[in-house]
Formats: sequence, C-alpha cells, structure tokens
Amino acid sequence: MEDSVFTKIIKRELPAEIIYEDDSVIAILDLFPSVEGAMLVISKLQLPYFANLDDVTYAHLMAIVKRLSKVLDATFSTLRTCVVIEGFEVPHVHVRLYPVQQLPFDMSPGPQASPEELRSVGERVRANL
Repeated sequence: MEDSVFTKIIKRELPAEIIYEDDSVIAILDLFPSVEGAMLVISKLQLPYFANLDDVTYAHLMAIVKRLSKVLDATFSTLRTCVVIEGFEVPHVHVRLYPVQQLPFDMSPGPQASPEELRSVGERVRANL
C-alpha cells in the first residue's frame, strides 16, 4: 500500500504542526482549518476504517481525542469541541477536532493557514497540554 499523506507526516517526509505524539498516534493542526485550532488525531497504523483498529489502539486513540478536546476547550473557550471520525478523503484513520466557539458552525475546509499561523496556534494549544 502506498503511504498516505498522514504516513508521510509521521515519517517526517512532509511538514506539519505537531501538537502531540506517542507510539500510537500523532495530533497535528489542520492545514485548512474551518475554525481556529482545528486538529487531526491520526492513528499511526495506516488503515482506512476505524472499526478495523484493534481494541487497544482504538481505546488509546479515543483517550487522546478526549484529552485533546479538553485542551482545545481550555485554549479557545469553546461551546464544545466537535469530534468527527473520518477516513474517506485520506484513507487513513483520523479524527477531526473542531473547537467550536459559536453557532452556526461549518466544517468546510477554510483557507490554507500559513506556517506562522499554525506555529502561533500550536504554541497556544501546547501551553495547555
């Protein structure tokens, strides 16, 4: 199987603003955020469907999603952080986190963030880890 864009990020072949990483998952800021602080939590196993993750990996992924959701809530004073499990656009299990500050809310990709914008947001988020 060809490496996905996320596997290339994990291997450091592509740049990303990394917020969190351990042996099983990596969390990065969305390059095209619909809201400030939009983030992806990605399994390091390149599988297209979350239900194919083993139970231990799935439980760990979701524990990190919960932890980072609380970090985003604290960083951006959210109404709540919305969670969406994806795997179609990039066939690699990932969970999108959207720190929603106001309604209505649109999950459509926004304009590409600059490296400076991502770095600034990343510093704010990591300060609350």
